[in-house]
Amino acid sequence: MKMYKDYGLYLGNKWEKGEDGTFEVINPCDESVIGLAPNASKAQITKAIDLAQDCAKTWGALDAWQRCEKLQNVATNMKNSLEDIAQAISLESGKPLAQAKREVQLSLEQFTWFGEQTKRIKGQILESRIKNTKVYVEYEPIGTVGAFSSWNFPVLLLARKIAPALAAKCPIIIRSSKECVLSAMKLIQACHDAGLPKGLVSLLCGDANTISTIIADDERVKKLSLTGSSFVGSELIKQSAKTFKKVTMELGGHAPVLIFPDVKNLQELAKTCCSVKFANSGQVCVSPTRFYVHKDIIDEFCKYFIEEAKKIKIGSGLDESTTMGPLINKKRLVAIKEFITEVKNTKGDILLGGKEAAGFSKGYYFEPTIIRDLEDCSKLLCDEIFGPIALIQTFSTFDEVIKKANSTAYGLASYAFTSSLELANKCQSEISSGMVGINSFALAAAEIPFGGIKASGFGRESGELGMTEYLNTKIITMQTS
Repeated sequence: MKMYKDYGLYLGNKWEKGEDGTFEVINPCDESVIGLAPNASKAQITKAIDLAQDCAKTWGALDAWQRCEKLQNVATNMKNSLEDIAQAISLESGKPLAQAKREVQLSLEQFTWFGEQTKRIKGQILESRIKNTKVYVEYEPIGTVGAFSSWNFPVLLLARKIAPALAAKCPIIIRSSKECVLSAMKLIQACHDAGLPKGLVSLLCGDANTISTIIADDERVKKLSLTGSSFVGSELIKQSAKTFKKVTMELGGHAPVLIFPDVKNLQELAKTCCSVKFANSGQVCVSPTRFYVHKDIIDEFCKYFIEEAKKIKIGSGLDESTTMGPLINKKRLVAIKEFITEVKNTKGDILLGGKEAAGFSKGYYFEPTIIRDLEDCSKLLCDEIFGPIALIQTFSTFDEVIKKANSTAYGLASYAFTSSLELANKCQSEISSGMVGINSFALAAAEIPFGGIKASGFGRESGELGMTEYLNTKIITMQTS
């Protein structure tokens, strides 16, 4: 597998060494150094912005069919390199290989779908109240985009930003996470091989504060897109305000799952809940975390949930028998251990796990953990956990569980399971979040707008709404006589 030294920063359709040294990328499975990745200098960050200005007209001059072909070439390149990209994801993040392959598939679908969307940037013609006058609504590219992403889906989260930006004729500068640099480089290689114009896509690696500050302060960059924590989102919004940038924020979550007593096949539901909860070691912004289970079925649900969690095979993501890998880094492991200390110091029963996984001398492994009956004021029920901890709480009435579901600052994803159409309709209406899954955990696809409200951010990625995030609206009033 080609490593960091064979790639580098991507500027002007060339791989470059970082002018500000290198940094270590750590394998979360054994804490070894995978390699040294490049640090972008301030001059290289500015160079990326300069290149974006130069290529905007070149890319915009291509017709929709030509741009579609280029984007779909990216998808084809990713499909042909799926195994290689998935290996990079699994190596850097510890994610099980099967989940990494699924991520690459979802990523290339972004380029396939948005390639077709290049042909569907539609305007409107409105009748005016003024005689012999029409009003035209047109959409134009917003301009150069700065995009910052997280490590938990190192290819998919970038694809969600690159594909719609290019479809909307916008140059884009991306900053990869420091944990999963090679994964981003593999994605950029697929873009390079598609024959995109020089400077249309740039990749920067290195210090997040330095890169984000220079990009946010440069008035030539017209939009920022972030997938990250609510705290980082708040800081980036403050930075972008100085130059009046448009921002899209896909931030944290603390998803509730409402399980009513009329659900069919509780054992199968518990199996599904367990699988989704512990995917990517729970390091997923839409991960179901707070399971609110009706008092009549909670004991049975806990029994089935524990049975399934005990079947999870912990290990390196590159081992095909692994179903749950390590946490991404030591910082994440420390945070999860602090949550467990909080439980031990207050009310709450640890039904399973609650400690580092045995049998590993190195690596950031933590057992699948199930906790029941926390106090409503518990820190775990309020703060985003982002790890392999499932919280199971009881409820009696609909009003009670809706209040609990809406009790956090977050509003990204929520889920409800019931056989009642009436309850389903009431849940989707009264749950306060950007996305609600009724009898389903499936929320993310290239054609579906993805995003939250409240502390979970604003704006949307994917789907037609995701495309509008990269477009300005222009109104033209034309009197013909």
